[in-house]
Amino acid sequence: MIKNWILPLWIGRRLRHANSSGRSFSGPVIAVVTAAISVSSVVMIIAIVTGTGLQHEIKNKIYSFRGHVQIKKYVDDDDLLESESILLTNDLLSAIKAHPSVRHVQSSAYRTAILKSTNYFEGCVLKGIDEHFDASRLASYIKEGTFFQKLKGTESDSIVLSAYHARVLDVKAGDRLAVYFIREAPKTPLLRYLIVSGIYESGVEDVDKQFAWVDIDLIRSINRWEADEVGALEVFIKEGSKPEEVAAELSAVLPFDLQSVSAKMAFRQLFQWMDLFDINILIIIIVMVVVSAINLSSALMILIVERTRMIGLLKALGAENTLITKIFLYKAFVILTRGLFIGNAIALGYAWMQRTWKIIKLDQTAYFVDSVPVYFDLGWILSVNTGTLVMCLLILLVPSRYISAIPAARVLKFE
Repeated sequence: MIKNWILPLWIGRRLRHANSSGRSFSGPVIAVVTAAISVSSVVMIIAIVTGTGLQHEIKNKIYSFRGHVQIKKYVDDDDLLESESILLTNDLLSAIKAHPSVRHVQSSAYRTAILKSTNYFEGCVLKGIDEHFDASRLASYIKEGTFFQKLKGTESDSIVLSAYHARVLDVKAGDRLAVYFIREAPKTPLLRYLIVSGIYESGVEDVDKQFAWVDIDLIRSINRWEADEVGALEVFIKEGSKPEEVAAELSAVLPFDLQSVSAKMAFRQLFQWMDLFDINILIIIIVMVVVSAINLSSALMILIVERTRMIGLLKALGAENTLITKIFLYKAFVILTRGLFIGNAIALGYAWMQRTWKIIKLDQTAYFVDSVPVYFDLGWILSVNTGTLVMCLLILLVPSRYISAIPAARVLKFE
């Protein structure tokens, strides 16, 4: 197999040196085609690293605020913000933690309330957290103050507000808020006073306009729950595991009155919007591969026309069409790999600078992030480069068939 390529490779190298020496009119054309392939490569790689980066960043935000999987009672979606209590037993925790993909489990509870500052008031959903709460996942979203630490056996009087609620209520870290819990008439609302320990901003509107964090014991006292009752269990899974699969597998070991809901099911519209990124990326890749193939085919035809005398001479010496085709495919391969290499270097260089310095900013209200996110998915990048290389070379088999139509005797006669 290797021997069959020795002669075509040797002639192809000689052909490359001749084109670069200035004796060939195809040299400028090859330079333009290489640049076109480089631009196509840049567009594809940037589409991949930014598209997957946006997906990765938004998903991480959602997972940080509610876990990959949430376990709760079977209730209607409208009732999820004030969920019924779950009896937290050792058997239930053991069954969940026994799953090989589960990394961390923490309790939560929800209760609607009205927040009132000196001059303003605003509705809110309070999310209670326990002593197992992993505050480190939210550290990057804290804009002012700190996240309070929940201690077992004590009830904290702290609250962590979103930047949206802080603006509406005109408060800052350290201020005191009146919190009203509405009860059924004729009962009067319950009043509690909480201190703003921190202010966060996630950029996800569904989170920032709804949730504030408090001690789960506060929710228990308002709902008159026991110490072993919680509203939901938030399950965080290991890297590489799929939340939908883990949720389905956990449902099989849960009691009949509990359900396991993945983040994708809870935020259907947001995840459907993110799924469109894959379609957009695929369309961009297809268009750029077609553009690269067309440009490369044009360059190959120019090379073949320019080297008609060489083709006739090789045929006269007994060379088969297959051998001559390999010579030009090698030349096309060199042009293609050079263009891909330059394009990858430019695109990945830009991605590294964007990831380091966040050069290009975004409207956080529309995209849920304040700058263009970048995620280096090695599998995507390698697949696109390999696929582009293979598809272009396969498409080049069509113009290379022109070689078989060149009559050796007639070409050499007129030479």
